[in-house]
Amino acid sequence: MPAASHSRNETTLPEGIDPASLVDLERYPLLERESPAYQALVDDLHDRLLAEKILPMEDFLTPEGIRLLLADAETMEPSAYHCAKTGNPYGIDPAKIDALPNGHPGKIMSPTVRDGVAYHDMQGSLCAALYAWPPLRRFVADVLKVPELYLQDDPSNALVLQFYKPGGKLAWHFDRSKYSTILQLQAADEGGYFEAAPGIRDAENENYDAVRALVLGETEPPLRRKSKPGTFVIINGNHTLHRVTDIGGDRARMSLILAYEEEPGVLLPVYLRRIFFGPDCPGD
Repeated sequence: MPAASHSRNETTLPEGIDPASLVDLERYPLLERESPAYQALVDDLHDRLLAEKILPMEDFLTPEGIRLLLADAETMEPSAYHCAKTGNPYGIDPAKIDALPNGHPGKIMSPTVRDGVAYHDMQGSLCAALYAWPPLRRFVADVLKVPELYLQDDPSNALVLQFYKPGGKLAWHFDRSKYSTILQLQAADEGGYFEAAPGIRDAENENYDAVRALVLGETEPPLRRKSKPGTFVIINGNHTLHRVTDIGGDRARMSLILAYEEEPGVLLPVYLRRIFFGPDCPGD
């Protein structure tokens, strides 16, 4: 399988730290791509992802890797932009939802409260170096069984460090990309559960009634879990409705969202970039 390609969003490696040292390479032999063990692993992970739509890979990071990335994240927290907004599950511009038919779940608005460090404020960080590390991109591509992956070209959304502090939450939504990758760094003391309906829609059936019932709380989510720190998750987020429940206690839920794309040139719509990362974020 061809190597994953580079995008214009590259970063320099923090001196003295190799991204390989962050990963448990015994469990996940990313540097032994031609080995039978690696091939068996990615085949098994691919099958699990197809069947379950959500693939949590526990203990992907070593304990020291978690410690180093948390320390890196703490240095960037002052750059986080506080976003408190309401949105619908499809990311439709609120100015356009009146055109939707009555009963469409796109008319249902729910709150999101989170603090996020954008990629343009993460250059030179260890988190950014891990995101751009070629063996990690190749591993994700191999699990997805795609020839190559690119770093997303969005200057802000390509990599996001998320802090869900007490009172924080993420509203029910579908991702724009078919697959999303998340690295869990810290769990909240209370709340902060990941809830999801894997495969609730597909290319043939939007399943609006089921989406509406879940967003309105008329049905229970099929999946509810709190991922342990160090877990690397791949989710079929475009077909999976998901959210993060309210955060309680004193400790924030922290995660990295890594955006890899099958095609170069992918950008977030400017209006969404400014909502999530502030009016002063880079434009196109």
